[in-house]
Amino acid sequence: MKHTFKSALLASALAVTAAMPAFAEQVTLSMWHQHPEWKDRTQAILDAFEAEHPNIKIDLEEIAGTNYSARLNTALAAGEAPDLFGLPAGPETLAAAEAGYAMELTGKLDTSSLRDAAADAINQNGSVWGVPILGTYSVGLYYHRNIFEDLGLTPPSSQAEFMEMCATMKEQGVTPLIVPASDGIVPSFMYMMLAASVMGVDGFAELRRGERKFTDPDLLEAAKFLQKIGDCMQPGALSTPYVEGKALAALGQGAMMPGGSADYAGYQEINPNVDLGVVPFPGVGDNAPATVTGLEYIYLVNSDSEHSDEALTFLQWMMSETAQQMVVDTITMTTNKNVVPAENRILTEFVEAARSKDMRVFYELPETGNVWAVAQQNTAALFLGEMTPEDFAAALQDAVVPSAQ
Repeated sequence: MKHTFKSALLASALAVTAAMPAFAEQVTLSMWHQHPEWKDRTQAILDAFEAEHPNIKIDLEEIAGTNYSARLNTALAAGEAPDLFGLPAGPETLAAAEAGYAMELTGKLDTSSLRDAAADAINQNGSVWGVPILGTYSVGLYYHRNIFEDLGLTPPSSQAEFMEMCATMKEQGVTPLIVPASDGIVPSFMYMMLAASVMGVDGFAELRRGERKFTDPDLLEAAKFLQKIGDCMQPGALSTPYVEGKALAALGQGAMMPGGSADYAGYQEINPNVDLGVVPFPGVGDNAPATVTGLEYIYLVNSDSEHSDEALTFLQWMMSETAQQMVVDTITMTTNKNVVPAENRILTEFVEAARSKDMRVFYELPETGNVWAVAQQNTAALFLGEMTPEDFAAALQDAVVPSAQ
C-alpha cells in the first residue's frame, strides 16, 4: 500500500515537472556607461528591463567621462571590452566597426521609432553599428533663476547683452559664467553654438560641402566672441575639470553655465534644491541665439560577445516607449518620436530653446569630426591670447574634410 502511494506521488511529480517550461539560462551582459551622475536613474531603467526579462541581467559599470575613452580603447585592444559599450555616433563608431570590434546591427533591430535626426546619425555609409538607448541632448545656456531674480536681470540673447551682463555681474561680485575648461570640451560646445548662431543648418551644410569656411568674416566673429567670453569665466577655469565645474555650477558659484539637457540630472544630484532655467546661447552680433543637438553615446554590441542575441533583446527594449518614457522623465531627451516628457520643465525649455537656431554637433559628421578635436586642443590658447581668433579659425578650417560634390 505504501509502495503504491509513493509510486503515485512520484509519477505525479514527474508529470508536473514535465509540464513546466524549462527555465531559460541566466545570462549576464556587461555594459559600460560614462555618466556616474546618472547611476541611480539608469539602474532603475535596467531594473525595469530585468523585471520583464528575468533571464537577462545587466551588469552596469559607470566610468567617469574623462576616463571612459582611454579605458575602453585599452579594453578593446586587449579583447576585454564589455558586451555593450557606447561611442559617439560618427567617425569613432565607424572606426570601431572597421577595426572589427563591433557587430553589425543592420536589419537586426527595428529602428522605426527613432526621430529622423537620430536615424540619420546612426547610418554609417548605409550600415548600422549602434543605436541610441539613453537619449539625445541639446546644449544651451543654464542660468540660476534665483540669482537672476535677485539681480533684476533676464537671460541674455545677444553678444552685446551677454557682455554687458558680464560686466554688471562682476561689478556686483557675482561670477557670470562657470566653465569647466581643462579638457576643452565645454568651450568647444560654446564655439559650436556661436557658429550655429551665424550659419544655422543651411550654412553648416555649405561648410561641409566646402562652400563655407570657418575663416569667413562672419564666422570669424564667432571665434572673437569666444575669446571675449574668457573674461567672464570663473578664476582658474582653464584648470577646472568637468566634475568640479559641474559642482560649482550646481551650487550657485556662478550665475550661468553652458550645459546640455543631460546635465540637469547631475546638477540635481549635487544640489536637490537647484533652481535653473535654460535659454539658447547668445548669438554672435545680431544673429539669433542658438543651441546644438547630438546623440548621447550610441550602444554597440561587442563582436566577441557570447550573448549577442540577449544584447539585441536589450537594445530593442531600450528603444521602446516604456524605456524611453523613463529616459525622458528622469534623465534627458528621448530619440523615440512617440514619447514626450510627462512633467519635466527643463526638457520642455530645451525644446523651446532649440526652436531658435539648432545645429548638429561637429563630431557626429565625417566632414567635421576632426574639427571637434582641434577645437578642444586650442581653446585654452585662444583664451590665454596665445592664439588669435584668426589662427584659431584657420586651424578649425584645416580640419574640415569637405564632402564630395
